[in-house]
Amino acid sequence: MPGENIFGQSFVPVTDTNCWIYTYAWNPHRPITQAERDAYDRGNGVIAEVDENYVPLRNKSNDYLIDRKLQKTKSYTGIKGVSEQDAAVQDSQGPIADRTREHLGPTDLGIMHFRKLVMDAARALQQGEAPPHVAHQDRYTVRSGACVTSKAKDLTAVMTERFGDPRASSVVPARTPRRSRR
Repeated sequence: MPGENIFGQSFVPVTDTNCWIYTYAWNPHRPITQAERDAYDRGNGVIAEVDENYVPLRNKSNDYLIDRKLQKTKSYTGIKGVSEQDAAVQDSQGPIADRTREHLGPTDLGIMHFRKLVMDAARALQQGEAPPHVAHQDRYTVRSGACVTSKAKDLTAVMTERFGDPRASSVVPARTPRRSRR
């Protein structure tokens, strides 16, 4: 939504069964405030509270510090933090999900295409070919947007009002981080 911070996560494999998850926040219109940074350090939304080794305080080894009283009264999971709730669900599948028993449907078409794209790119890279997507880096500056509006407005009016363009193609791109010179 306009003015809100945007979050992202990058899952970086370390072994076949472990990965580091880098979670980040930014705002395309202003710097992140110190108060927001402090809230993120305490765990906020998709950003987990971590220890000095960057390991989430609520994790599989301690059953995500599930609070059964909270679970009975206020929270279905009893686990504090969106990131930690997601991790509990993901970890419950085991270290390697058995995709042979997976039943993808029509709404999973994007997943199927993405898996094929990644596998084809990996095979091409083994043969010394650069992934074709590197030639289109400008496409990675595009991001989604959101808007809550009246049902009475048509799509063209909403897109123009929210994004300044009926096709939302002339939106100011997200700020590019400055590179440090060392």
